[in-house]
Amino acid sequence: ILAAASAKRPGGARMNRRRASALLLTLWCVAVLSITVLAVARMVETDVQMQTLQSRRFEARQLALTGVAYGLHPRMKRWDSLLRSKSPDGAELEVRIMSEASRLDINHLLREEGHRTLKELFKIWEVPEEFISTIVDCLSDWVDHDDLTSLNGAEAQDLVDQPQYSIPANRDFRSVDEMEKVKGMDVVAAVKPNWAEYFTVHGGRTVDLQDASIDVMRACGIPIDQAEQIDELRRGPDGIAQTADDLIIKDAREFLRQLGVFNAETIAARFSANSGPTRIESTAKLGGIDYRIAVIADVGERNRDSTLIDWQEE
Repeated sequence: ILAAASAKRPGGARMNRRRASALLLTLWCVAVLSITVLAVARMVETDVQMQTLQSRRFEARQLALTGVAYGLHPRMKRWDSLLRSKSPDGAELEVRIMSEASRLDINHLLREEGHRTLKELFKIWEVPEEFISTIVDCLSDWVDHDDLTSLNGAEAQDLVDQPQYSIPANRDFRSVDEMEKVKGMDVVAAVKPNWAEYFTVHGGRTVDLQDASIDVMRACGIPIDQAEQIDELRRGPDGIAQTADDLIIKDAREFLRQLGVFNAETIAARFSANSGPTRIESTAKLGGIDYRIAVIADVGERNRDSTLIDWQEE
């Protein structure tokens, strides 16, 4: 009893509490330090990943630029092996060369009497019939040079409470992107998400038959069965576009006449062959990164330099 009593000397319990508190504080500091180290490690890892991603993106862009340089060479053929290559490290390059005039020039379409081509294109895409006139009139009001609202259109005073749509600029479209915010184009996008691939502002009055899509040919008056036949013939025996066996159309009028297209003379007036500026789409793939550069240019011949018209990267 005396020994036990002597062990319970004054201040012993207080010292034990201090030791326990010190232990808890030490454990808490270790936990905080561990969390800090893990956080720093995660930040370093994220930074390394970002640097790697930026490096791959840079390399992919350089490869895409190489493809653009290939495409701008006046002697480069669409089927040249340089335009489709894959390196041992997995990097891939694909370059497509086509006529920009194979797309429909929206500014010329809006000058057409009755807007027949544009309306027909929307019908082919199955845009609801009740919206077609509204969309066409809104596009017309956007480019006309007055503030008078068309029957189903919209001018600035009609759009003040609709900020999702752009105010008409009363001038020609300078890019296809400007069409996106015109009232009614959201309806088109709902049924045809890639609608922008069918339009241009760098085309002309005629459409290049060599590269025109089936929908564009149909909108310009060629029946669907013959449009599909033209597309098949252009691809050549191998059935693959932009290869050495592709059929090259030299005279659109004569080609349509020989094909037996109904009213060929009238329809041929809408088409040309190998006309307009050149569109070059260079896509590079590297380490999970896709980098695409689209260039529109007047490609020079002989000693004449190429003239860049438009340049987009994504």
